[in-house]
Amino acid sequence: MHRARLGAALVAVLVSNGAMAQERGPEEKLYLQYCGSCHQPNGKGIPGFFPPLAGNESVTSEDAEKIQEFLRKIIFGFHGALVVDDEVYVGTMPPIGIWGRVNDSEILALVNYQRNAWGNRARPVSAQELAQARQASDDKPDKPDKDAKKEP
Repeated sequence: MHRARLGAALVAVLVSNGAMAQERGPEEKLYLQYCGSCHQPNGKGIPGFFPPLAGNESVTSEDAEKIQEFLRKIIFGFHGALVVDDEVYVGTMPPIGIWGRVNDSEILALVNYQRNAWGNRARPVSAQELAQARQASDDKPDKPDKDAKKEP
């Protein structure tokens, strides 16, 4: 069963690469570069692996905590099971907002593109909200202290 889904996912990725040849805006280009292979150019995801972003309440929520949760997943990545519209997804999302991979203005462009593409309609996320989500990492007790001395 998973093998068939994985095969379908690979075909979808190959097909989506052809869709990237069309002229796109900068936000959509970022989305296609960093998100489109898994979540697909149409935002519908890959069943069982990568959840849809189109019509997904986690993407378009106006609730402050849900916005923070969404932003943290984009910044720091996510692994584990997610349930969207009664379907379980088990793909892994890499962290794109750390290690200099994508800067904050690009993350805001990606997030706000997702919140308003494919029929989604939501207010833009602010730079202040993004900074608050990024700060969540600094508040984690398991984060190493950068000023701590290393033992020999």
